[in-house]
Amino acid sequence: MVKFSHVTRKYGNTVAVKDLNLKIAGNEFVVLIGPSGCGKTTTLKMVNRLINPTSGTIEVMGKNIQDLNPVTLRREIGYVIQQVGLFPNMTIAENIGVVPHLLGWDKNKSRKRAAALLTMVGMDPETYMDRYPTELSGGQQQRIGVLRALAADPPLILMDEPFGALDPITRETLQDEFKRLQTELHKTIIFVTHDIDEALKLADRIVIMRAGEVVQDATPEELLRHPADDFVAAFLGKDRLSNQELQVAQVMLENPVKAYPEMGMAEGLALMKRKKVDTVLITDHGGRFLGSVSVDEVNAKHRSFNTLGEIVDQDTPAIEKTAAAKDAFNRINEEKLPYLPVIDEKGLLVGIVTRNNMVNALASVVWGDHNGSS
Repeated sequence: MVKFSHVTRKYGNTVAVKDLNLKIAGNEFVVLIGPSGCGKTTTLKMVNRLINPTSGTIEVMGKNIQDLNPVTLRREIGYVIQQVGLFPNMTIAENIGVVPHLLGWDKNKSRKRAAALLTMVGMDPETYMDRYPTELSGGQQQRIGVLRALAADPPLILMDEPFGALDPITRETLQDEFKRLQTELHKTIIFVTHDIDEALKLADRIVIMRAGEVVQDATPEELLRHPADDFVAAFLGKDRLSNQELQVAQVMLENPVKAYPEMGMAEGLALMKRKKVDTVLITDHGGRFLGSVSVDEVNAKHRSFNTLGEIVDQDTPAIEKTAAAKDAFNRINEEKLPYLPVIDEKGLLVGIVTRNNMVNALASVVWGDHNGSS
C-alpha cells in the first residue's frame, strides 16, 4: 500500500528524516512515534505531499507519488489532524461532504453518505446533520473530522495526533470507536502520536523513531517483550512500575470534570463544550459521587428536564482508590467501560481511571516485572 525507499528530508543542514525504508501493507494500522523532532510528522506529511522528500521515493498503491498531481492525490487520501479544521459556516453534513463535493458527488448522495457515517459512530443523523460545529462538543467535532476523512471511502487514512487535545475519557472513547471502524472498513492507517499508551492500544505495528531514523519496527507485544535498546525501553517506560502491586490511587487521573445536580441542562452542555468532554461526573456539595451525565443524554432530554440531577445515571460503576490497579483493569475490559470514577472510603469522588491508565499494568505482566526481574 505505502512504500518508502531511501527517503530523506532535509531543511538546510538539518536532516529531519534520514534514509527511511518502510513498507506498510494494506489494511494495516501503523503508528509512528518518538520524541519531538524525531521526524514522525514529516514522514506522515510526505505521503500526501504536504512536504516533498529531498531524495528517495514514496509509492502509494504502486505509484510514485511524485508522478501524481498533489491535489488529486490528497483527494484520494483521508487526513485527520488534532485541530479538526471544520468549516464553521458549514453544517455537519456539508463538512463531512467536502471531499465528495470536490469529486462531483450530487447533494443527495453526499447526504446519504454523511447519514450512514454518523450512524456508524452513534450520532443520530436527524439530530446532527444540520447542526454547525460550534454546537458540538470537542469529542463530537473530532468524530466529524474522522468521518470527513472517511467520506469518499479512501483506502488510506493519515492521522496526525488526532485525539491529543481531548480529555482522557473522550480520547479513549474515540480510540475505541476508530479502532472498531478500521476493523469494519478495512482501511490502511498511518497514525502519528507522542502517547505510547495510545500506540500500544491501537497499532498493529509501532515504528519508533529517533533523530529521523527508525529505531525499532515491531508489534506492540514484540516491543514490550524485546525492546531494541535502552532508548526504546526508556521510551516505553519499562521501569515506571515498581514490582509491588499498584493501587488505583497510583494510576488515577485527578480533577475529572464534575458538576452539581442542580446545574441546568444548558449550563451543563456549556461546561462540556468548554472543557471539551463528552461526560461530566456528578457530585453533591460535599463531594460525594452521585453518577454521570453524557452529552448525548443532555441533547436527547434537554426539552423534557431542567437539571443534570434529573437525568444522572446513578448506576455508573465506580472503584475505590485503595483497590488494586489490576482489578480496575479487569473491570474496564470485562465490562467494556470507557472509564471508572474513583472514590474514597467515604464515597467522595477523588479521580478517574481510564483504559490508558491500565496499559502499564498489562505491560508489567508481559515483562514479568512482578518477580523483580529487569
